[in-house]
Amino acid sequence: MVYQMNGVAPRVTLVTTMKDEAPYILDWIAHYKTLGVSDFVVFTNDCTDQTDQILRILNRMGIVQHRFNNVLRRGPHKSALKWAQTEPAVSRADWIFVADVDEYLSISSSDGTLTGLIRDHPNVDAISFVWRIFGNAGVDRMLDAPVPLQFSAAEKAQGGPNQKRMFKTMYRNCEKFARLGVHRPFLAEGAEDIRWILPDGRAFSEEQVNKGLAIRPPYGYEAAQLNHYALRSLDGFLNKRARGRANHHTQTIEADYWNKFDKNAEQDLGLAQSFDKAIQVKELLLQNSELRQLHLEAVATHQKRARMARKSDAMKAVLQTLGRLPEDAAAAD
Repeated sequence: MVYQMNGVAPRVTLVTTMKDEAPYILDWIAHYKTLGVSDFVVFTNDCTDQTDQILRILNRMGIVQHRFNNVLRRGPHKSALKWAQTEPAVSRADWIFVADVDEYLSISSSDGTLTGLIRDHPNVDAISFVWRIFGNAGVDRMLDAPVPLQFSAAEKAQGGPNQKRMFKTMYRNCEKFARLGVHRPFLAEGAEDIRWILPDGRAFSEEQVNKGLAIRPPYGYEAAQLNHYALRSLDGFLNKRARGRANHHTQTIEADYWNKFDKNAEQDLGLAQSFDKAIQVKELLLQNSELRQLHLEAVATHQKRARMARKSDAMKAVLQTLGRLPEDAAAAD
């Protein structure tokens, strides 16, 4: 159910960047459609899989606005946010949210939608959703299954008293904010009376409003959390390493990246148990035969790339560092 405000649901525009994410696109789009996102603006660059083809079809269907990213020296992600400022779907939005394809928002409060959260907090300007990192949990091969159904092991919900966790922000499209940012919008010069909260209603301090990128507990998970699946399967990680990073584009993905995001302390089935609505939306999208074929090809492409990656000396070294090199391969070396 999508809450209607004066008979019209608020326009929520989600802005994102993608590179070689083809197998994951439909699940992610379907999920955010169930949350009440009305518009998707997707920037891509240098894709070598079926990402662009899938997005072009979704663009033709009116599901997304797909743009080819003109990457500046600032890198793909920040360049896309610069260009997004000129997009009609952004300028006409009531609310704007910047999120990545490995980030799935899980809402426990209200009716489980962004629209419901907006209804519950009608006078706020920004709502930040704190990351909760979901690890690999020993999943080796890439499967054609929604990420939230495959990965349910996460870092502890209750962090230490000084453990800061990063967040992403949905904000009202108003004069208080100057432009989009990766984790939070940039404030307009002289902006005052900015009402910024976590999804449970806890207000940000003045310092957090001005420059916060991370927050200490409590994180507001009781109302909503941003599930961050940075690794996904080991196959997915190997492909991600070959692709490179979007935001920190000059940095490579190595074993330390894996160790940072391989958090499996607790089971969290919240999103997995409510993902049936997204699956229904995905199935509707897959009624387009061309889209279905491209999705299947994308899965096969990424599975093949992972198999090839495992044979390279560079990837073998990474696997050995992670303790995930098969015994027969280790013996051969």
